[in-house]
Amino acid sequence: MLATIRHRLLEAFRTRMLILLGIVTCCFAIILIQLINVQLIRGEEFARKSRMNMENNIPIPAARGEIYDRNFDPDKKNVVIVSNRPSFNVTTVPANFRDNTKMEETVRLVCKLLKVNGDEVLKEIKERNPWERVIIKEDVPFESIVSIATHRDKFPFIDWEDSSVRVYNHANMFAHVIGYIGLISKEEYAQLKHQGYRQYQRIGKSGIESQYDKVLRGRDGYIRRIVDVRNRVEAEEVGLEPQAGNNLVLTIDYGIQEAAYEAMENYMGAAIVIKAATGEVLAMVSRPDFDPNALISRNNYGIIQQLLNDPTKPFVNRAIQSRFPPASTFKIVTAIAALEEERWNPSTSLFCNGSFTLRGFVDTIFFDYRVHGTLNLYWAIARSCSVYFYQLGLRIGPTMILSYATHFGFDQRTGIDLPGEITGFIPSKRWKLRVFGQSWYDGDTVNLSIGQGFITVTPIEMANLIAGIVNNGIVYRPHLVREVRSPDNRRVIQTFSPQRQREIPISPSTLSIIREGMRLAVTGGTCSQLSRLPVPIAGKTGTAQTRSNRYEEESQHGWFIGYAPYDGPPERTVIVVVFVEYGRGGAAAAVPVAYKIFSKMIQLGYF
Repeated sequence: MLATIRHRLLEAFRTRMLILLGIVTCCFAIILIQLINVQLIRGEEFARKSRMNMENNIPIPAARGEIYDRNFDPDKKNVVIVSNRPSFNVTTVPANFRDNTKMEETVRLVCKLLKVNGDEVLKEIKERNPWERVIIKEDVPFESIVSIATHRDKFPFIDWEDSSVRVYNHANMFAHVIGYIGLISKEEYAQLKHQGYRQYQRIGKSGIESQYDKVLRGRDGYIRRIVDVRNRVEAEEVGLEPQAGNNLVLTIDYGIQEAAYEAMENYMGAAIVIKAATGEVLAMVSRPDFDPNALISRNNYGIIQQLLNDPTKPFVNRAIQSRFPPASTFKIVTAIAALEEERWNPSTSLFCNGSFTLRGFVDTIFFDYRVHGTLNLYWAIARSCSVYFYQLGLRIGPTMILSYATHFGFDQRTGIDLPGEITGFIPSKRWKLRVFGQSWYDGDTVNLSIGQGFITVTPIEMANLIAGIVNNGIVYRPHLVREVRSPDNRRVIQTFSPQRQREIPISPSTLSIIREGMRLAVTGGTCSQLSRLPVPIAGKTGTAQTRSNRYEEESQHGWFIGYAPYDGPPERTVIVVVFVEYGRGGAAAAVPVAYKIFSKMIQLGYF
């Protein structure tokens, strides 16, 4: 009996021991599996997370590429149109804070130190993803960085980063060509984040800065900071060196740009200088203008709104974003249409008594600015006789005139490498019937023949008109960038060759007649002021009437289009276009501006 009881107790003990041994074995197996998982399978992941708890990666924004004028030489001192200067930004990642209360308290404290509006910064933080880096203040003095670094206990998760500030060295002079940069907006970020852009970065907002943003922006790097549990910096190293953006060499000549800018000082309008055989833009000025340096700060909203509300529209690049009646400069197109399609004899003379009467149910009188007497086509161009072209336009009709306006591309973008270009407008009989419910009248043709009425053009399109005349009908795409260089300027990455845009069907004899008429405009016509210069120039003026009182000279716009040298090959020829808003007339306002531009080019040895 006793032996049986002892045997049962022993069996029970063995069973319990086996169960306990099984439990212990399972526990050890689980621990072993977890160790394998932590150390081998997911070891790299946990090591990375561990480093993240002790490391703080701060971005180093790359310096944007510099921009030079066309005379760049890597071995000489150059005209630097846009450069950078070193600076600091103070930033934070809101999600790093343990709660919103601590975040708001810290942000307000650092904003007080940096003299920044804390409410505005907190508002921006709440509108964004908490894991995105927020810039609290840019261009922070070194002394403020020292204060933050030495009081890390007061400023946890407040970081500073090396940065660069864009410097527009010639401010307003290149405003419309270069443009400016600014913080990326929500809409822009939504479109560009898949292309590597970050929400703290700046991008080009207009001009060359916008058109060539990907070339100029470079690649950001980062600093790895080792911190303790209290977020105090224990060590710092560069995790990835930033790569500066590539540099640009423009086709712009600083000397010509400066001369055009100063010549337009008291006017609203635009001046363009282009090489006829390549499309290289030597100068492009638009007045009024703005200072890009005032727009690059984060708190630029008020300045931008002020510029947008300015009635003179300083943000508009009038060279490519304004359109006006071409006025008498369009007589060139009317003359080409007559010579090409109607075989008009340029020696045919017509009489001008200062006005032309269009007979009809009600007679309409169209005036000229003076009595010209009897003259042929050459002198009609030279002296800008409207009465001659009234009659010429009626004889050939609107269809031919509008056809050649289309050939010259007055309703198409030139394709210049700037954002925001608009087109001129070429009317038609069908358009007028649809918009006004009226047929095309002879009075419309009379107005069209001298560039008035419904037709409008942009200054850059008028430059292409002269290019077609100089280049025997061939027009090249205007462009502003000559080459892309590496950040150290020792390597040319890309060069830009002339691109043929269109070929206009014009016979050599017609071109010869137009050129001769434009030359006579300088030697004895409306551009006679230019005859004092030592280089032979050909040109044409225009005075565009607005819907204001036609007798008020201040309500009229002035045009000049021309080229030099008159007798030179296209490879040496330079085109000048000047448009002055409310300039009284082409001869009164536009020609003096052209005179100063041509004078500077003579001084610089272009002729």
